[in-house]
Formats: sequence, C-alpha cells, structure tokens
Amino acid sequence: MTERVLSILRRHGKRIYCLFDGDVINNLSSSQIKLLIEQIEEIGSVRKNLAIFDYQLKPEKYDLYISSGISPMIVPSDKDVYLALECLDVVNNLQTDILCVGVSDESMLPVLVKAREKSEILLISQTKESIKNYLPYIDYLITIKDIVEDTT
Repeated sequence: MTERVLSILRRHGKRIYCLFDGDVINNLSSSQIKLLIEQIEEIGSVRKNLAIFDYQLKPEKYDLYISSGISPMIVPSDKDVYLALECLDVVNNLQTDILCVGVSDESMLPVLVKAREKSEILLISQTKESIKNYLPYIDYLITIKDIVEDTT
C-alpha cells in the first residue's frame, strides 16, 4: 500500500468522541455545522456527538442538530459540570482515542489536563486567542471563527 493509503487508514482508525458546550455551536448554520463535522472526521472516525445545553432549544434548532448528527442534551443546571463529568466518563470508560471538546471559556482546563493523560485532545473554540491556556494540553484545534469565515 502507498503511504497515502496507510495514512488514511491510520486516521480513520482513531475513534473520536465529541462533547460540545452548546454555546459554542449554537449560532452555526447547517452548512457550518457540516463543515465542522467534516473537519473533525479528517482526524478520525466520530463515534458520538453530544451538545450540552442548559436552556430549552427551539424546535428548529433541535432538528438542525439531530439532522447534523449531534445529539442535544438539555441539563437542568450548570452545563459545565455535566460537560466535565461526561469528559471524564468518556476517557475512563469508553474506548476512545481522541476526546473532542467544544469550549466557550477556560473552565474545562483542569478536566482536559487530566483527560490528556489517557486520550488525545481535539479542542473546538471560538478563537485561538480565547483558549490560549489550553494550547499546551491539546493535540488538535479547530476554531469556529475559521469555519464561519470559510462559509461566508
């Protein structure tokens, strides 16, 4: 096999589990969500996409996420707590190679430092500048700003 084919096979062998703070993807259009998922799939095979919200979604937004392959989860209180617990559960109990986390602030930094011990980290954020403290602990980065600029 050629090196290119081997590279593709290795890439698709990586299992990715995605967890998003709902605020990170809330203002994305259908085409922007599709582009985001395509960029994630360039790194590996997505096993699950979960977006956590602490507010009720409009039916059209809910349908948009479902049709894009993202499962919305509405929690009754602080979504950061649920996101942190879900991250730790994924890296400790599921067979995953890459933990993909969409963050809106630096509240998840201690959790991702710990998760980094067992899994590679793909971070999704609004801009690179907004998550500069995460940079030493992540393996991959996708910014929403770049996705929005690519589709406009």
